[in-house]
Amino acid sequence: MKILVLRSSFQSDDFVKTEYAELMDFLKARCDAEFIVLGNENLKTFPEMSLQSIDYVMIATGGVESLFKTIWSKGLLKTTTLIADGRNNSLAASLEILSYLSENEQKGRIIHGTNDEIVNGIVENVVGTQDRASSLFIGTRIGVFGQPSDWLIASGVDYNYIKERYGIETVFIDLQRLVDEVGASEKSDMLAADKTYAAIKKICQEERLDAMTIRCFDIVKACNTTSCLALAKLNDEGIVAGCEGDMQTLMTMLLAKKLCNEPAFMANPSILTEKTTMFAHCTVPLSMCYRTTMRTHFESGIGVAVQGDMPLTDYTIMKWGGRRLDKFFVTEAKAIENQYSEHFCRTQIMLDVNLKPYLLHRTIGNHHVIIRGRHAAEIRRFMKENGIK
Repeated sequence: MKILVLRSSFQSDDFVKTEYAELMDFLKARCDAEFIVLGNENLKTFPEMSLQSIDYVMIATGGVESLFKTIWSKGLLKTTTLIADGRNNSLAASLEILSYLSENEQKGRIIHGTNDEIVNGIVENVVGTQDRASSLFIGTRIGVFGQPSDWLIASGVDYNYIKERYGIETVFIDLQRLVDEVGASEKSDMLAADKTYAAIKKICQEERLDAMTIRCFDIVKACNTTSCLALAKLNDEGIVAGCEGDMQTLMTMLLAKKLCNEPAFMANPSILTEKTTMFAHCTVPLSMCYRTTMRTHFESGIGVAVQGDMPLTDYTIMKWGGRRLDKFFVTEAKAIENQYSEHFCRTQIMLDVNLKPYLLHRTIGNHHVIIRGRHAAEIRRFMKENGIK
């Protein structure tokens, strides 16, 4: 979360950082907060577009009312929640600002008190704006490596909405950053796949990501390798990782981890009958398989893709979708066969469920998520609690 700290021109940035060091450290540790300190004298050089990503405005001193009004009048600042612990006339200034917002027909609030009370107030504020949304995701950071694949015309999300409702921060990462890390592959396929895994993991660590999705086919073209094995390994290590830039499916995978504590297989429905459904994809968490074979990527014939044999046991098939994540599908089934055909992505699992009526008439996108065990009841409960149909 990002907090804009306003100070008067009588004080310096160093004063604010020293005066509020304990509170700032507290917010960093408890809320993963980042701070931007601003005074009236450096407003002209301040990058205005960065105001759109501000979650809270911390009033550090009195005398900042006009500064706030100037910023607010630009129409870029979205938040109306102020933080003030009372020192240095901060509460007095906050009360004046709150009155200004009210006169302009804007609802606002002040989070005030001790360090603990301020942190608790922030958590309550996030939960309160979620409209009965679960607090499962508060503070989660998702990395989007490149843009969604061109064929995903119905799989995006409203990034501002998921931030406001679920407390999820989206970090957009230029794919060239990864391409530069990986470089053109002139080595063996496995070494190139391992190098891709190391590069993606490094960026995830640098950006403190809990989850990521990638425009993976561009990596195939630029680096002559794939990210299939990297995503499989990251999912096993607790970083939820999806491909093709599909945010709706990534959110489904993230829900599987947060709610059900299960890694997820992101897959395409590939063969439908009146009794069975076969799913296939070129990456699957290795921990979901009792045997894995490394093959080439299906569409390109390049690099490394994962063919996993999954236990013939119970699974949950799920999808959380819509641009505002306002609909879902879930059912349970038993796996009856691991098959292999050169005509499909490498991991292929057949389940004893007829999904024709759903998939052919009212599907929520292409990709669906498969997790171990029977979790439909807890997923339906989550969706009902959050008003999702």
